[in-house]
Amino acid sequence: MDPVGSADRRPTAVVLGASGFVGRNVCAALRDAGRPVAAVARSTDHLPEGCRPVALDLTRGDPAEPAAALAALRPGLVVNAAGALWNVTDDQLTEGNVTLVQRLVDAVAALPGPVRLVHIGSAYEYGTHPGKKLTETLPGRPVGRYAQTKLAGTRAVVRAAALGRVDATVLRIPIALGPFTPGDSLLGGFARQLAAYPAEVRLPPLDGVRRELVDIRDVADAVLCAARADRLPPIVNVGSGVLVRLTDTVDELIRIAGADGPAPAVVRGPAAAVRRDAGAGDRPLDTGLARRELGWAPARTVTDALHALWGSLRVPVPMPRHHI
Repeated sequence: MDPVGSADRRPTAVVLGASGFVGRNVCAALRDAGRPVAAVARSTDHLPEGCRPVALDLTRGDPAEPAAALAALRPGLVVNAAGALWNVTDDQLTEGNVTLVQRLVDAVAALPGPVRLVHIGSAYEYGTHPGKKLTETLPGRPVGRYAQTKLAGTRAVVRAAALGRVDATVLRIPIALGPFTPGDSLLGGFARQLAAYPAEVRLPPLDGVRRELVDIRDVADAVLCAARADRLPPIVNVGSGVLVRLTDTVDELIRIAGADGPAPAVVRGPAAAVRRDAGAGDRPLDTGLARRELGWAPARTVTDALHALWGSLRVPVPMPRHHI
């Protein structure tokens, strides 16, 4: 039976980037909350069960096509979890994080009924700021090209909302962890190294590096809160609000993965030539606005996220070898 068939009168939630790390978890949360979900992605691989797959590319072709495609889905909520991130060129960053967002804003603005747009932004858009915590009123000073294109996408959403063209908000998130953390990320890649149960694993130098981490399932919960909120601030920080040492996080993941086997030796390799978080400071997000306006607060710990990451790999522990 079609989970979002014509007999279901509830407005559809459309999730762009549904096959990606953020999108998969947002789709699952919306589905579990009883919302019909249209999962939009270039590929139908890795889509959550119970969601209607929709093939749609907003970055190419006639700009009028996305509006027609969205109108056919009759959404009440559109969540943009799409974008360019890993192993892409500058042009691809612009296409995925700016062009796509601009076209999506135009498409949502053209829809006939009231539609709420929730765009997933990045804490890296802030750049480096002195002080204790990053608040939504701070100006964006991104350094890396990824953060610069994410900020351009955020500005497109905020500008359209200020003009009354769309009912929208941007959820700015730090480093997210949890089920299906991508292998291109530091901890996702490290988890996949551990999944082979090697005698040795490799990491870049992390001494002294502190970052804010949030469970991706908490991010998905924030999307649900934004969908229900009576009013939306233009930008809302969604994070844990605290910094953790990445060396401690790595050690915790080793403990989780090695519960039934010996811990591997960790070899520190050279630092990456280009870092996605270039220009990011060691300041956590201030999440007070999310608590006040969305009624949201993080419910999971970093350890919870690491357990979920490891569990999503579904890696069996190898049987011990017996010599005869």
